[in-house]
Amino acid sequence: MQKNHGIGALFALLCATASLNSPAQAATAATQTGYPGEQLKLVVILARHGVRSPTWEQERLNSYSALPWPKWDVPPGNLTARGYKLVQQFGSFDRTMFAQEGLLSANGCADASKTYIWADTNQRTIASGKAFADGLFPSCPPEVFGLKQGENDPLFHPVTKGTKTADSAASSPGVFTRANLQSDSSRYDLLSEMQNVLRGCDRKAPCTPAHPPQLPLLAASAPYAAGNEEGALALASSFSEDFLLEYADGMPMDQVGWGKVDEQQLRRFLALHSDYFDQVHRTPALARAEASNLLAHVTNTLEQEVDKKPVTDAVGPLGAKLVVLSGHDTNLAGIAALLGVHWSLDGRNDDTPPGTELAFELWKKSDGRYLVRVSVAMQTLRQLREMPELTIEAPPAREKLLVSGCDAVTRTCEWERFRMKAIGTTSVNH
Repeated sequence: MQKNHGIGALFALLCATASLNSPAQAATAATQTGYPGEQLKLVVILARHGVRSPTWEQERLNSYSALPWPKWDVPPGNLTARGYKLVQQFGSFDRTMFAQEGLLSANGCADASKTYIWADTNQRTIASGKAFADGLFPSCPPEVFGLKQGENDPLFHPVTKGTKTADSAASSPGVFTRANLQSDSSRYDLLSEMQNVLRGCDRKAPCTPAHPPQLPLLAASAPYAAGNEEGALALASSFSEDFLLEYADGMPMDQVGWGKVDEQQLRRFLALHSDYFDQVHRTPALARAEASNLLAHVTNTLEQEVDKKPVTDAVGPLGAKLVVLSGHDTNLAGIAALLGVHWSLDGRNDDTPPGTELAFELWKKSDGRYLVRVSVAMQTLRQLREMPELTIEAPPAREKLLVSGCDAVTRTCEWERFRMKAIGTTSVNH
């Protein structure tokens, strides 16, 4: 692939797509990301943990609803057994895809030592890292590294002078300006629907429950309250995520939103989650505070392979083929904001359901130059619910992302352009 072959590449891609004569061929083409003469040298994956239980205690959740929330069989915020299996499936699929790309062998343990996994210190991120390792190498899963469970890891949660940087940035005027610009009637309609469901009503039909919620959703302080969880939009974002977790964990549909939230309604409510994340974690000041340190480490990890020598603050050893960071949706949203990337998958914009992967692929051309491609992949709502095997013919939803300032046709960044883009937004916090 030559740097300025844009029209030719697009024509070739269209011709190749037109020649596909089966769904299997089309699916295979959708997973391939390289071009002739390129070799995939390293992939760094930033992944959200798998399906967990709600992070709030039952009593707190119940104060916002007329009916009690479903009980879970794991403590608040922990990965569920089904969540483990879903991440394991994703790891198995990635092994198949990377074998197709020539990065890993199709089976066996030869590449286990070339895989490095670092997890945040929550139970759900550690367990997700182990699930991914099990999926990649079932008979020889690599060790999952990280700080001691319960400690704060500044890679995922930067800290300055004992205070999380995001906390101080939350009062930034830009956050309030962004929230005010995005406030509109459609959001209020969704918030009203959410309040109806919390009251045990049909979403479009307000009712008077015998025991109304102790804390009505729309009695919250404001549609958006920076730095806390008391704004109506922040609360609705959390509740929509809880409905998603009920749905993805396979609960009977009469327990998902008390039987008031089917898949179509869930998709509507998840827009509130994306809206809140856009206001908070994609706001430039907050994105820099939350994610610049992490992006610096990702970039240094890629640079270590380019330079073929150890680089300070790279994650994993020199020679690694696959580096996995098991983190959170906030991490993905922050880095996406810094790189100026957006996506639309499974009918939703910029959503990051459990297990979502943001992948940084380092490719080497035959002339020695290096390229970076960034992609996002996620299991669809139906795949989360039904848990089918993920295959090349039936893959997760996936999209190549256009990094601001890079080639819009091939969705490719020359290495130095990507590095400078990342350096311009990052700082390292050990």
